[in-house]
Amino acid sequence: MKISSKVKEQTRIRLLEAAVDVITEKGFDKASMREIAKRADVADATIYNYFSTKEKLLYGYCEHVQQQVMAELKAIDDFHEYSLRDQLHTLVEMELRMWLPAREFLQQVFAHTYAAPSVGFELLAETKALLKVMVVELIDASIEAGEMPEQPYQDLLPALFWDYQSAILAYWLKDTSDEFAQTTQLVDQSTEIIAQLLMGGVIGKTLDMFSFLFRTHVLNHMNSLDMFMQQPEIVAAKRRFMDGAK
Repeated sequence: MKISSKVKEQTRIRLLEAAVDVITEKGFDKASMREIAKRADVADATIYNYFSTKEKLLYGYCEHVQQQVMAELKAIDDFHEYSLRDQLHTLVEMELRMWLPAREFLQQVFAHTYAAPSVGFELLAETKALLKVMVVELIDASIEAGEMPEQPYQDLLPALFWDYQSAILAYWLKDTSDEFAQTTQLVDQSTEIIAQLLMGGVIGKTLDMFSFLFRTHVLNHMNSLDMFMQQPEIVAAKRRFMDGAK
């Protein structure tokens, strides 16, 4: 009997959730594919039809979280009316919220990525791609609305945001303050700074400046930060977030 795509997706999610439970309880090294399959009520051989290795289960859940983040942001009816700062802040907060039930599992992800960075780089590609789609969407809509200017090396901004978000998650995993108050403060302050830098074109101009210095090896004249921080007035409403996207 042919299995529907809906049933396949349900099985895939069960396997991911079972992997979170088993890997959290036993650690990545001691967790087994057989036990994960059993926890998901799936036949031992069937699990390999979905995930050929334990690493793909580990990083597959990261992709699953990123998909949840995108879906939650798309479900906010007036998200496109938020300022760039509030959109970025909401994106980071949503990432933390979606990871909260699997916080200990995320520690395993970080530990394994540190131990085997090449594997993490390869298997996190889809997760990074999803974040890139969201960041590009927010930046393009902000530029169209006149909230921020186009800037040099704009295509590098999603990668910079990935590094920033990874740093926030790593900080959060070490945060022992009540209700993660220190992380909340860090997110509040850092997203404010990032939004100001983007709206002033500072990040792109700084990258352009460093590129120039790298090519010429000469540091001549630097524009003042005040000039960088000039912000254009918003001239149009933003389009809806991920409008028409699947």
